[in-house]
Amino acid sequence: MSILKKDHIVGTGGGALAGGAAGAAIGTVVGGPPGMAIGGVVGVALGAMAGDRLSEARDRRENLGHFQQIFQSMPYYRHGLDWTDYEPAYRFGLENYERADGQSFADMESTLQGAWEANARFGSRLGWLEARPAVEHAWRSLDEALGRSEHQPPPR
Repeated sequence: MSILKKDHIVGTGGGALAGGAAGAAIGTVVGGPPGMAIGGVVGVALGAMAGDRLSEARDRRENLGHFQQIFQSMPYYRHGLDWTDYEPAYRFGLENYERADGQSFADMESTLQGAWEANARFGSRLGWLEARPAVEHAWRSLDEALGRSEHQPPPR
């Protein structure tokens, strides 16, 4: 599961219901009542996975809830700062990931640093060296969610 996940109950549940119904229908045609049971179980599992991934893909830039829940437990967290300091860094990482067109964080770091400082840190009290781990955390979370690695070219 991606660490961007906060709450995809509707997408996962809807996918499970649709997958279960489709699997049961196909199973009935192929194997009668036993096929219906097996098809239903397999359909629920596959449908839930598909629904979850679609939900995650649909809201990946706006879903900062996970980061809000964990930012104070991260090794880069600095005592005395709050969500209003870290939220701009996470959002900055998520938004710039899409603009990077498949480039790695390492390749984009100097550009990101310049943009962070040029835009007055987007209201955060974090300088680049403090914001960088949160930005990279968000970036790598999208890499994980999309099945990408900095060592592999992005799918075309």
